[in-house]
Amino acid sequence: MCSGIHAIPSGPGEFPEAVYSFVVCDKMNVMIDAGVANSVMDASFLDKLDYVVVTHLHIDHVGALSEIVQRYKSKVIVYQGYSKYLRDPTKINRDAKLVLGEVAEIYGEVAPTEANFLEVKGGEEIDLGERKMKIIYTPGHARHHISVFIDGILYSGDSAGGRYNGVPIPTTPPPLDLKSYLESLRLQMSLYPRAVGLAHGGLVSPSHLQEHLNQILSRNYKVNVDLGGIVEQILSKHLEVNYKGLEEAYSSLDSSSNP
Repeated sequence: MCSGIHAIPSGPGEFPEAVYSFVVCDKMNVMIDAGVANSVMDASFLDKLDYVVVTHLHIDHVGALSEIVQRYKSKVIVYQGYSKYLRDPTKINRDAKLVLGEVAEIYGEVAPTEANFLEVKGGEEIDLGERKMKIIYTPGHARHHISVFIDGILYSGDSAGGRYNGVPIPTTPPPLDLKSYLESLRLQMSLYPRAVGLAHGGLVSPSHLQEHLNQILSRNYKVNVDLGGIVEQILSKHLEVNYKGLEEAYSSLDSSSNP
């Protein structure tokens, strides 16, 4: 029987820490995000898994979902109207190849998931036992993005940036709704979490949220994260995509503000 909170690297063998999945153990166990298809995730400590929360339907967050659900018969929590894309992930895989190119091949293709889906819209509270899990609608990174708040810890998916080597990074691929992204970030800051679980970075201090907000508002978002080797190549690919999302969003914003 598991206990406590676990941050589990769920990226590929080339870069396990590219993605983190989180497990919160209670009377009802919950996993937040399911990593990549070619994941090195070790969830062998789990004897049961009642829920898997899908923060959003990008390839690096749902890749291992089908395998996990087959193993544990977990109920899958996803934003309303989007479970159909998990049943048939053709669009998820196609979009990933267009955006990430060869990195999508490293991550692997998402397999169809048949599960008991619980579609949510934000505001729901789910009783886990000693803790409650609150669903928060946090669009911007994706229109269907949700985050969860459990026992003072915010699990933000990709709605609040990432962090490597103490450096905040943007998680802002196109098409980015920058206004919604900033609103979601401020909403999560207003919760005053005691820690933040980043899908790209693990558990970090809540000060990360303000740092990331400043990064976006100042437009000082291009970062230097020295990781070396293929790890740095994979992260650099993601960053280039995220920079493009911000550049397009800023350009649209600047155009609309000119007479």
